[in-house]
Amino acid sequence: MGVTWTEEQMQVITQHHKNILVSAAAGSGKTAVLVERIIRMISEGDHPIDIDRLLVVTFTKAAALEMRERISTAIEKKLAEDEENEHLQKQLTLIHHAQITTIHSFCQQVIRSYFHVIDLDPAFRVGDEGEMKLIRQDVMQSMLEECYQEGEEEFLQFAEQYSSGKTDVELEEQIFSLYEFSMSHPWPEKWLDDCIAQYEASAFEEMEESEWMQEMICQLKTAAKDGLSLTQTSLEIAHETDGPWYYEEALMQDQKMFEQMGKCQSYDEFASFFANSCNFAKFSSKRDKTVSDQKKEQIKQLRDQAKKMISDLEENYFYDTKEQILYEMQQSAKGARMLVSLTKRFYSQFAKKKEEKNLLDFHDLEHFALKILVRQEGENGVPTEVADGFAEQFEEVLIDEYQDSNLVQEMLLTSVSRERFGNPNIFMVGDVKQSIYRFRLARPELFMEKYHSYPTDGEGRNRRIDLHRNFRSRASVLHSVNQIFEQIMARQLGGVTYDEDAAVYPGAVFPESSPEREQFFKTEILIADLKEEKSEEETGERQETVRELEARAVGKRILEIVGNEMILDKETGMYRPAEYRDIVLLLRTVSGWAESFGEVLESMGIPFYTGMQTGYFSAPEVQTILSMLQILDNPRQDIAMAAVLNSPIARLNGSDMAKIKSAYPEEAFYEGSLRYAQEGGEEELREKLQSFFSLFREIRSSISYLPIHKIIWMVLEKTGYRDYAAAMPGGEQRKANLDMLLEKAAAFEAGSYRGLFHFVRYIESLQKYEIDFGEANTFSEQENAVRMMSIHKSKGLEFPIVFVCGLNKPFNQQDQKSRLLYHPDLGIGCDYVDLKLRIKRPTLIKKVMQRIAKKENLGEELRILYVAMTRAKEKLILTAALEDLEKKLERWSNIARCSQTVLPYYVTAGASSFMDWIMDSVVRHPAGIELMDKKGYLSCTDTIFEDPAPIQIQVWNIENFVEEEVKRQAEQMAARENLIHFQTDKIYDESVHKTLNQIFQKAYPFPDQAEIHGKLTVSELKRRSMELEEPDDVSMYEEREPEEIIPDFIEKKELSGAAKGTLLHRFLQHFDYKASSSLDQIKEQMEQQIQHGYFTVQEAQNIRLDKIDRFIRSELGQRMVRADERGELYREQPFVFGIKASEVEEGWAEDETILVQGMIDAYFLEDGEYVIVDYKTDFVEKGKERDLYEKYKTQLSYYERALSQISGRTVKEKVLYSFWLEKDLKEN
Repeated sequence: MGVTWTEEQMQVITQHHKNILVSAAAGSGKTAVLVERIIRMISEGDHPIDIDRLLVVTFTKAAALEMRERISTAIEKKLAEDEENEHLQKQLTLIHHAQITTIHSFCQQVIRSYFHVIDLDPAFRVGDEGEMKLIRQDVMQSMLEECYQEGEEEFLQFAEQYSSGKTDVELEEQIFSLYEFSMSHPWPEKWLDDCIAQYEASAFEEMEESEWMQEMICQLKTAAKDGLSLTQTSLEIAHETDGPWYYEEALMQDQKMFEQMGKCQSYDEFASFFANSCNFAKFSSKRDKTVSDQKKEQIKQLRDQAKKMISDLEENYFYDTKEQILYEMQQSAKGARMLVSLTKRFYSQFAKKKEEKNLLDFHDLEHFALKILVRQEGENGVPTEVADGFAEQFEEVLIDEYQDSNLVQEMLLTSVSRERFGNPNIFMVGDVKQSIYRFRLARPELFMEKYHSYPTDGEGRNRRIDLHRNFRSRASVLHSVNQIFEQIMARQLGGVTYDEDAAVYPGAVFPESSPEREQFFKTEILIADLKEEKSEEETGERQETVRELEARAVGKRILEIVGNEMILDKETGMYRPAEYRDIVLLLRTVSGWAESFGEVLESMGIPFYTGMQTGYFSAPEVQTILSMLQILDNPRQDIAMAAVLNSPIARLNGSDMAKIKSAYPEEAFYEGSLRYAQEGGEEELREKLQSFFSLFREIRSSISYLPIHKIIWMVLEKTGYRDYAAAMPGGEQRKANLDMLLEKAAAFEAGSYRGLFHFVRYIESLQKYEIDFGEANTFSEQENAVRMMSIHKSKGLEFPIVFVCGLNKPFNQQDQKSRLLYHPDLGIGCDYVDLKLRIKRPTLIKKVMQRIAKKENLGEELRILYVAMTRAKEKLILTAALEDLEKKLERWSNIARCSQTVLPYYVTAGASSFMDWIMDSVVRHPAGIELMDKKGYLSCTDTIFEDPAPIQIQVWNIENFVEEEVKRQAEQMAARENLIHFQTDKIYDESVHKTLNQIFQKAYPFPDQAEIHGKLTVSELKRRSMELEEPDDVSMYEEREPEEIIPDFIEKKELSGAAKGTLLHRFLQHFDYKASSSLDQIKEQMEQQIQHGYFTVQEAQNIRLDKIDRFIRSELGQRMVRADERGELYREQPFVFGIKASEVEEGWAEDETILVQGMIDAYFLEDGEYVIVDYKTDFVEKGKERDLYEKYKTQLSYYERALSQISGRTVKEKVLYSFWLEKDLKEN
């Protein structure tokens, strides 16, 4: 049955020859539509295109892989309907080379293809994040050291302004931040120069023309509008029957004042307004017993809010004369210039260091590709001939998740489009409401600019198509999402007005269920009310308690749902009881919450998993091994040494450590421990230390030549720590963490740094910059457990039941408090610093940027909340634990009077948490009105919604949790007592006892077949066939004993015979017999194989090319040359076939089958029959040449049998060629 597409989806699929922006709401099937569009482009019409004529750019590698798989599946499906279609057959081949990729992978391909254009070494590699951090840190420290040595006055003053304490850490971070920010621009150095220009105005009038001053004027006008809205709400309350009517006169004056403020157009006019007209009239002191005290208080609160808003603006923007503000800006230019100069210098030296190491980072990929594709000419970029070539190649450029693009990526992809040739062909799909990667310097403004400028009709070069219908969620979930976001998301905050075009509409069909069951699908707001007051000293402890109590509320609701409520099974299409695996907990950040939630939920018997992106380095098993590596590098580190001695590696306890320190108080811990090991008074402790230091010295002696991952493996193996960790609670996770450390160490060795010292530095650098691997993933999707993940990680996923937790967590507004602020359009915001007077205050531009940063942060948070709420398929539950519920209710009651659907900017911008936004929206909903009435607060008389969303609010008190916890602990204690006094010889349940006996006493019914192998290799079968077997390592290169692993710079030793044999086989596998008429040609082939990466130069030196030359000149070699010329020579043919078990071992069952697996070195077709060739490098004693063939006779027989079964042809000859004897051996 075919897919039925909506009208909008069909427009997305079929519209061509124009730039198309698809605004795809959550769950609207954008990936399916994108795949269908591609499939139709490559399979339909008079001239279907090839798949490699499309450039499809996705946000992640996983998304690219999924897209490729979906397209492959769709092509296969089409091909099944039309098997003879050669074009589709071609597409199935081309799909593996098609440009379905991430932006960085595309950039890498551009660079590798056109490296010569920018004079780049083609052997470059992309460094990993940790390695680049190390290089970056080395370059930064070296650069600052140079600056200090040069001793320029401007630099020294700058360092004094922006360094705190005794280190330059803060100064380094500011340079790093500006560097990162600049790299999101197509021309980083030009952008840096433009940043300085903001501070070089010669007159205040010049500043007034700047973009940031215009933004400030907009902020002031918005404040005037918000003040007017607050005043009008107050007047409405004053005009009510029991309202404070005597406040009307003052409020009317406020209204006129805000109207006057709104008419101001320039800085001078606003300054004049604040100096002369901004005065709030005093409220009348009249009394009237009929007036509601609550309404009086509500008006006072609304007015106080307006007063604070105005006073904040006056304090921020009109704090001094224009002359002084200009002077401070001009003086701050010195610091801005020095910061830019240092950033440019770092940019240059960092680039030079990367060039020395032939490394590229992700910024380089984008900018080098841009340099190849675009030529800078003044403000603009002009596509190069290379870009023209790509534009000719790509019929269409398709960009997924367009809302997360930046300016560099925008210019890159535009350069390979045909838009400049009058043939617009860029297809962009995304959802600005789900743009949540501002911290990665994404620019959702690019999407919004097109969203607001592209027409929705079919005319012109550009077109916007909206996909509204959601095929994921129930109508109850979508109705709740729409009703909340239509009030709080607007163009001013969030980037887009949440109107009918932006809303989501139900598209999924759910089977009917009973009215009682439908009640479950209502959206819930679950509030844990924590009334207990805590002192300031308990604040830190209180935060943990708040999280635990919220976790308990969530756990309580989970237990009510699982097994009791019904959800739709995706596979069967039938309703079934909800399971733990159907539930996910989403949080703004998992860090700090996972531990609290995990402990509480598991104590309630709820299986729980969190795929944390942090916590790896804090895992005890990882910390122990890292401490061991630290002391292996430098044992005179007391903390690391104490950590290892107090671990299972050395097995010392706290008392032992105290004895060592008491015995040698003046010694460092390492020296003290060494002395105690020799002369300490307690024999048991002395023996422990002697055992540890003996092992320590053994491992340390290997550091000079072993790679890091082998050192770690030696530590784990020699100490048994890996097995110990695996036996601990959570052993599987601990073991996986240690294995992950081995993998990371091996990956580190592949980089440009080597040795233990650099690896320890590498790990310290990762920890310093809070780069965490995240614990190794041991979770299976099939496990029946509740999952917790961050909202960012959940993007693109869906879950039957979603809890959005931690909604009362305050927003992180640290960006506004930074010493330096950066903005892509406004540049740098810095402080004015007077070192003589020791004063510092933000410049005017920084104050403007602080408000912009707050607004943009809030917009990002709003979009994050949207992403979280739209993950739910059937049930959405929003949870928060509030210690200040009464205070919150007071705030929400002030909003209840607002009559307009979209809440005023001051309301949304004044939110401090997700919970504020949610309750600001719900307070005018019947559920919110009921809550406010129940708690005794003023609310609106009636809901403003004609069709209120199915939302219910539950408030749970702390007493409920305490009672349940006491009951749970009592049950646990009773169960513990039962276990302690459990009698092993007593039968408690006869039926259970009988069942257990049957299980443990049951014998395997086929003991005679237990030894039969499921699969054997040909080599194993050969060994079974021989009564006496020579060791496999006997070879043409005699090898006496296993050799110790020593690096080349210490001592040169030959490879083992087996290793040389492997190299020879690899060479012959890729060998071109047609180009082998001379030794020189064979040498050329070796050079080519080295270039292709089949061998290193050192490995190639171990292959005797003269022996290969003589082999080629032999009769067998010439037969193979002729076969290769005919295209009838085949190499490295794997095979698997079945034989009866009785053929392998007498007595094994005839009806059992054993699989035989092997690899044929080479075979060729001659006169319609096959000739099998097997190469051997074994050492052969003189006079025992025939023994070699007999040794491998069985193996060759299995090759014959396999090849005959595979091909249906007969094998006329089986030849074994010995490179030791330089002759071929055949059966007599």
